[in-house]
Amino acid sequence: MDLRDLRAADRYITDERLVGSFGAASVVVVDLSDQGAQIEHPQPLRLGLRARFWFRRGDISVTSQAIVVWSHLSKRGNVEGKLLYRSGLRIEEEIDAFYTALQRLVEQQIVRRDLEALNKKRKILQDREKQSRPMMKLLRTENEIPQDQVLLIQHARERLRMHPEEALKWYNRAKFALLENGAQAAETVRHREDVLAVWEYLERSVDIATIVRVFEKK
Repeated sequence: MDLRDLRAADRYITDERLVGSFGAASVVVVDLSDQGAQIEHPQPLRLGLRARFWFRRGDISVTSQAIVVWSHLSKRGNVEGKLLYRSGLRIEEEIDAFYTALQRLVEQQIVRRDLEALNKKRKILQDREKQSRPMMKLLRTENEIPQDQVLLIQHARERLRMHPEEALKWYNRAKFALLENGAQAAETVRHREDVLAVWEYLERSVDIATIVRVFEKK
């Protein structure tokens, strides 16, 4: 493998604030790649959410259908008393148009290649070449839940606590979906309403048992 094999992961960053939207959410573009973007936003986004990603800079406009592939709290934490989230988007439609817009942004020096990330890739390749035998990997214990997943569940729970009508909607959707899957799935309906509401809100991307464990920690 050489550096060109990692081209799809190249990141492009900007020194200026690029404001746009993802569906109904206002976002700030953190960085871009050939296949997606990293965005920052004040409200949580569900994993698997599909929406229109848009931003404009001068005569260059980006508008593409995208999907949320990961999301967690921003390392910047609270800004002006509000939580910030970071999410990764993968472009699903208008990919050629998105790539063309990215190249124009590069040509006009609006964005620049993230050299730090590039150097990290070089180091990864160098480390691989130095490995003469398989190395033991530190495995996550069976009972450990990834911190990003914990935060996602906790903040989905807090959002639904603040919006009880929305929580009831997600609970009803989860309950009916489970009951339609038969008696075995119906057993799951016995879980608390808030557990099922969060499960459905996160588009069932996190299993119910994990949500229950996170709830029990608080």
